[in-house]
Amino acid sequence: MARNGHDKPGAEGNPQSRRRTRIEEDPGTARVLQKRQFLNAVALRSGLRPAQIKEVVEATLAELGDAIASGQTLALPPLGRARVNRQKDVSGSEVIVLRLRRRASDTEESEG
Repeated sequence: MARNGHDKPGAEGNPQSRRRTRIEEDPGTARVLQKRQFLNAVALRSGLRPAQIKEVVEATLAELGDAIASGQTLALPPLGRARVNRQKDVSGSEVIVLRLRRRASDTEESEG
């Protein structure tokens, strides 16, 4: 009998295996965080008005975009460690695939 990734002993008890499987089974349910929602969330967390933080958030996003485009690995707790896996140009657009690694305690807090 051939074994596949789902036949590994103990895989059903591993929470990361369940999470990974759930994502693979239903990729169409990804939620998108728009810039305006992001600004409001940062404002709420910081106690400032969105207008006060807009310039800083935009500069931060621009710097992150430049670093990712140049292939730099980002080590930014509590976000985690992001590294460029693949990068290519498709139809005049740049496609960058990132691998993001986070500590388990960081991901559990953000899910709850």
